[in-house]
Amino acid sequence: MTKASIMCIGAHADDIEFWVGGTCLKYLDRGYEIDYVMSTNNMSGQFHIVEKDKSVTRKEAEPALMEPIRKREAAAGAAMLKTVPVHLDHPQRHYTGSDMKKVLEGYGVPAPKGATLGRPSIMVSYDDPKSVDRVKDLILERAPEAVLTHNLITESPEHYATAMLILRGYRKALKAGYAGPLLFWNEFCQSTELDMSFFIWNSFIDISGLRQRQFDLIRCHITMVPFPERMDYLDFTRYAGVKDAELFKFASPVRDFKPSGDFTDEIKRNLMTQK
Repeated sequence: MTKASIMCIGAHADDIEFWVGGTCLKYLDRGYEIDYVMSTNNMSGQFHIVEKDKSVTRKEAEPALMEPIRKREAAAGAAMLKTVPVHLDHPQRHYTGSDMKKVLEGYGVPAPKGATLGRPSIMVSYDDPKSVDRVKDLILERAPEAVLTHNLITESPEHYATAMLILRGYRKALKAGYAGPLLFWNEFCQSTELDMSFFIWNSFIDISGLRQRQFDLIRCHITMVPFPERMDYLDFTRYAGVKDAELFKFASPVRDFKPSGDFTDEIKRNLMTQK
């Protein structure tokens, strides 16, 4: 008998752990399999070096160095969720070199040396039929109970582009017979703090008691996040009314799917109208 699963699709190594790590751990404990998918090749990033006084210094790194490191860290995070990463390997929109120049590979400028080539940049991936079909085929092949990805309301262009890619692939999967929901996870950011109209959600997963384990999961990405406990923006307690929660927005009307397991039962049970 095939195990129930949820598919989580993040733009970068550490995104899944940040935004839905608690949800993944909760449903892993309940016997679910986790499909852990990265949309980019993870060639951009910075080393976060911990100083003696526990402050953090950021050091720029070239794609040829950063990509394999971030992929190893993604593999470590996925291993804690008893799975392996699936890499769609779309080049990121930029890298930070010694001159701090942004390179837009998707708009006619060559990709930086050392980057994975052969696919459209993440920034234009959702306009590429082959890339959309890869997402559709992945959803149909794995047949998860639900698909979770970035919100369309975000400060990260690569998060937005990933959400658009997954949305278009999901729509084609629906036409081919897939019946599970697509959920955008909430991303708390500066825009959210300034204007609550950016803060859109209508359900949640209760992850009470799992936050420390989530921090341990995030710690797999020590190159980027040496102190996950300092990430206070992950706390949505005051919104959901439980000890701790991760928030979601349905990409389609709730009536369009039927609960088929513990995860969809919970996400539908916690459906609520924002105050």
